Amino acid sequence: MATREELREALDDYVARGQANERVRRTLKNWNCVMHLQAEDVPDAQFTMTIKNGELSSVEDGLIGDAADLIIRGSSEDLANIFWGDENPASNYMQGAIKVQGSQDDVMRLDAMAMFIFLGK
Repeated sequence: MATREELREALDDYVARGQANERVRRTLKNWNCVMHLQAEDVPDAQFTMTIKNGELSSVEDGLIGDAADLIIRGSSEDLANIFWGDENPASNYMQGAIKVQGSQDDVMRLDAMAMFIFLGK
């Protein structure tokens, strides 16, 4: 199990890698999305990541705002492994280790972003 602090560090690293990756930046172009990230086994590990006008912003503690465009849930370990780039995000989605709720367009962009960050590690 990953701690809240470890998950937060992994998310911050993930955002930094995403901001530095040109393929990710092209994928996010013109995208606006609020994501709520929740570790199911660590109740206080809840974060909000915002993409505004295609710019991946930093992660905020807690679930900010009433409605998220995407909700991403999983165990702290699975989430941390994805954000550190240690595991393939697509296989975790397909195996049901990570659950994503939202519109198909938002989920597809999230998948593309996650894969480009994973492959660019």
